[in-house]
Amino acid sequence: MKLSAIRATRFRSLVLSLVLTLLCAVIFVIKLGHLEAQLFQQAAPTPGPAVNRPAPTFSLRTLDGKMVSLETYRGKPLIMNFFASWCDPCREEMPLINELAANGAKQGYGVLGIAVEDTRAAVTEFAKEAKLEFSIALDLNSTVKRSYRIFGPPATFIVDPNGIIREIVLGPVTSERARDALKKASIALN
Repeated sequence: MKLSAIRATRFRSLVLSLVLTLLCAVIFVIKLGHLEAQLFQQAAPTPGPAVNRPAPTFSLRTLDGKMVSLETYRGKPLIMNFFASWCDPCREEMPLINELAANGAKQGYGVLGIAVEDTRAAVTEFAKEAKLEFSIALDLNSTVKRSYRIFGPPATFIVDPNGIIREIVLGPVTSERARDALKKASIALN
């Protein structure tokens, strides 16, 4: 009789140990799932720029050596044109960007060219050749290009006075598209 009581006690102990082990495993898996979810949320990339979202901030040097940032244009709309001197569509749209820059001084908005995938020398030569009349910043290490998720030039962003993107044009901008985009940023072209 004692032998069967000992076996029953051992059996209950074994069953209890298995249940506790299983319970611990379930709790561990649940905790691990929560930890992975937290890590995934922390490691998730920030969303890219989009219409009606704040424009990513940046700070770059212009061709003349001055620092320029998104904050430089706070309080007035901004046309940001990403271009490269070697890019044929960029070259084709530059007369329009120059015209927009000339009108910007009168109508209270700014124009900033951001040279990507290029060298200072090539951009300087192109700016002289094209008689560009707006500030040109150099994104020599592609930091701004990456933050704006641009795969290649040209690309144009219209930012309102509060730093909110109102329009994104990937590829060459046309005068019609520029006019519509500027209206969205509360600017009327003459």
